[in-house]
Amino acid sequence: MKIKSIYIALLVLLNGCSGDSPVQTSMVALRLSATQTGIVTKGADSALPLGSVTGIYVTAKDAAIAASYFGNQKYTSGASGALLTDASVSLTIGSSYDIYAYAPYQAGVITPIAVEFPHGTDVLWAPKFTISGVSESNNSALLSFEHRAAQITFKVVFADDFNEGPKEFTSSSAISVSGFYNKGLLDITTGMLTPSGVTNITLSASGKDTAGVITLGTDTTCFIPATGIMPLSVVVSHGGRVYNGVIKETFVSGHSYNYTVTISGQLATLGISGVMEQWIPVSDDLIVR
Repeated sequence: MKIKSIYIALLVLLNGCSGDSPVQTSMVALRLSATQTGIVTKGADSALPLGSVTGIYVTAKDAAIAASYFGNQKYTSGASGALLTDASVSLTIGSSYDIYAYAPYQAGVITPIAVEFPHGTDVLWAPKFTISGVSESNNSALLSFEHRAAQITFKVVFADDFNEGPKEFTSSSAISVSGFYNKGLLDITTGMLTPSGVTNITLSASGKDTAGVITLGTDTTCFIPATGIMPLSVVVSHGGRVYNGVIKETFVSGHSYNYTVTISGQLATLGISGVMEQWIPVSDDLIVR
């Protein structure tokens, strides 16, 4: 009788532990939206352009990004800056999370900290956003993206004393600028974009005469800045002659560099003057590949 009583008591205990109503953890969907800004904001922030594709990492608060709950999730910007995804990204109520973001989204990221981008990419990064104590009303993050590449533009003009041919560019006139890195790595925990490739990229453009203003130049180009002085070699061809110059600059992420290259004579070094400006976000000008 004693053994039978113990057996019945054990059955009751087991049935109580495996009932039809298991304890469930309450979850809430993550809501994201985004703006773009600069290191020094000038004017109002603006939403990411419609259709911009971003990569999102979600970790427990202060956890290593390699241990993220959701790694490199693909989100696309919708109307009014909302970021939308087809994935199921939910947070546990009462828990706290860190959110990291970058753009444009790169598939197949192997090392979660470092994302590789080719030359010419407008690399964007958002500083870590923390959601503390998730609830049904506290489940959203506004990510503020910054430009982490730099951008550069060139135009060529003639000096007043230029006398080695007509002051008019032709289809054979050209400028080439070499010394750009072919790729770089973005650390999505710090926002540092550093070169990871070789300096074998050259920009080039043919001559043009627009609205009576004689200039020669390239379209605005995004590039990966070096960590120190970054020399760029400038070569201008005009009238069968070649003119050379060198830029030695410490370029800063999130800034625009506009250079005027002046031809004075074949035996003289090209006169090169530049202006650095804060890269002010304008939605119509931002291209996210």
